[in-house]
Amino acid sequence: METWTDQPIMDPDIPLGDRRRIISAASLLLGRPDHEPPRWVRRLFAGAAICTAALGGALSAAAYETGHESAGLAALMVFFTAILFIGVSRPNAGVRLSREYAGRYIFPAELDDPALDLVTRARRAIKEVSASRVHRLGLLDGIANDVVLPRRLWDVARLVRIQADLRAEQAEARAEVMTPELAAVLEPQQEALRRSVAAVTERVWELEMYAGRVRSADSALRASELQRSNDKYLDLLAQTGDTEGLRALTDQADALTASLREAIAAGQTLGT
Repeated sequence: METWTDQPIMDPDIPLGDRRRIISAASLLLGRPDHEPPRWVRRLFAGAAICTAALGGALSAAAYETGHESAGLAALMVFFTAILFIGVSRPNAGVRLSREYAGRYIFPAELDDPALDLVTRARRAIKEVSASRVHRLGLLDGIANDVVLPRRLWDVARLVRIQADLRAEQAEARAEVMTPELAAVLEPQQEALRRSVAAVTERVWELEMYAGRVRSADSALRASELQRSNDKYLDLLAQTGDTEGLRALTDQADALTASLREAIAAGQTLGT
């Protein structure tokens, strides 16, 4: 069963149409060729297409010279057969594009557990922001949500993939007999990797903090919808001379504005 980890995270600079084609070929790129023929089969069909096209040309010439309808019909059938062979011989469009954009997309399913955990956290935070009411109502910074967030997810995925590759390299080296020379090389490399992981974790934490601010803004928005009856309560408190209650209701009315400002500021910080 296909999950989100089987869908690539891609460089936002890749054209949208090309991104969609790569996504459509995800099962092939993950080594699950459900319908893509092997390369030798495509080469065989390519050769057959050339031979068939040559035969179609010969039959067309014969039909022209003799005027025989049967030869013309045969040439037409051969032509369509050649088109079929050519179609089968060509690799999937998404697969072709995946070679062109190699290194600019990442499948979470191919990451190790620490890398996948960071990508999962980043993706979850971004989904929370995108699903929020304040985002759907256009109350947040559109640039932060539509431009910065996809790029931040790509940056996290790109970096954790490098980290996963280096962890695998480190594990392979540690499996060998440890010598002073090997340890002298591995220790600073491990420290560099640790610092990089800490930096990416900080970026993910910033996304989670932004999502938390957006949740607060959503909560304030819901609260503001309940304040439509405040005038009646204010009038009641005014008649009873309750100045403390009046002040509490007034302060609560400012909660939405403050929460939205905090969420917008957090989104703008992500872009810096």
